[in-house]
Amino acid sequence: MRVEVVGRIVWRYGDEERARAVAEAVEVDNLAMPPGLKKSLNLETAWVDGKVITKVKYSGEIETLIRALDDLVFSVKIAEGVTGKV
Repeated sequence: MRVEVVGRIVWRYGDEERARAVAEAVEVDNLAMPPGLKKSLNLETAWVDGKVITKVKYSGEIETLIRALDDLVFSVKIAEGVTGKV
């Protein structure tokens, strides 16, 4: 099933330094996407006021979007784990 999605995902930390660290870690992962996926999926992650915000724009198969968002959440969880121990 093909879908077109424009959305925003927000994680609230209340801590500017932790939000920055998580956003920077996730954005590096976003940039490393395979070239074919970059054509259909646009992810931008930044931090503002203790929040991590990922903007999503996608056109394609829903299964691909689900896998990409699953990878995003997994990357955020790893970054949270690392920043929580610092």
